Amino acid sequence: MKLVRTLAAASLVALGVAGSAGAAGNLTTGATTIKIDMTADKKFSTTAIEMETGKGYNLDITQIGTTEMQFHAPDLFGNSYIFQVVVDGKEIKPSGLRFLEFDAAGTIRIQLVPVRIGSFKYYVLGQEGTMTGTITVK
Repeated sequence: MKLVRTLAAASLVALGVAGSAGAAGNLTTGATTIKIDMTADKKFSTTAIEMETGKGYNLDITQIGTTEMQFHAPDLFGNSYIFQVVVDGKEIKPSGLRFLEFDAAGTIRIQLVPVRIGSFKYYVLGQEGTMTGTITVK
């Protein structure tokens, strides 16, 4: 009976360790949220962002106004693992991402993990004079 209890306890400990190891390997759990607002006066709320390779991020991009805008960050998108894009609570699992187009106010969340260091520009097509920023990945 003592052997059975010892084996049962060892199994529970092993399951606990395996469970936490699985959660620890999920880079999208506990991701840092970064917000970029595209304002009605055609500016970004932030133009300098820092990230780290191998860490999960929720990049929340919000269109405040009603003007159609295309948010571009091709080098960041190309050098990141994109887990999913969330629009109005609906998840999209892309194999790649070129840009985000906003036809009206709203927020799009990109869940990503940068995989390469560097300095990556983001901008709104046609508004590069006032709507350009940089994401530095260390």
